[in-house]
Amino acid sequence: MVHKEHKQTILLEEQTILSRERTMQTYMSTGLAFIGVGLVVMRFFTEEIYIFIGTVLILTGFWQIYQAYSRFLKYRQIVRKIRREEKKLGYEIGED
Repeated sequence: MVHKEHKQTILLEEQTILSRERTMQTYMSTGLAFIGVGLVVMRFFTEEIYIFIGTVLILTGFWQIYQAYSRFLKYRQIVRKIRREEKKLGYEIGED
């Protein structure tokens, strides 16, 4: 019984990590959208305030992508740890 519960716990941890990875991918696509809108604003409006707004949007997009990528790397380390534990227990639940 304990063996089955431990396997279920590993599966739940993995599912949580994978959902967090999907969230990070969404953050990255939102960051790309910020960059795109910033470029459009800078391209079609030439007043100083629009150049400033476009720059802020672009920088916000890059910041968001950076944050998402650093979190993604953290979650990949956690997944590697879960994989090692799976192998110790003799499970072949996930991929490397």
